[in-house]
Amino acid sequence: MTRFVVDLGDIDLSRDVQAMISEDIQKTVLSHVARLQLEKPFVTKFPREWWGLIMHDHFDGLFEREALNQKAFMTAGGR
Repeated sequence: MTRFVVDLGDIDLSRDVQAMISEDIQKTVLSHVARLQLEKPFVTKFPREWWGLIMHDHFDGLFEREALNQKAFMTAGGR
């Protein structure tokens, strides 16, 4: 499993700045994955509850990964 996490802690960022950072991270990840020219498609989800994205090679795995990430996020004191 490949996982990248960016946690800016308690830095006071406006909602607009948070959205811009999230957008840039998503663009970077998606452009790198596109260049890999993977043989099989991946499903992608942009969660509403937190900034970021999740990719998996099938829907069931995507939903499982989202649940694990959500649990870890809430345990860490996310929004």
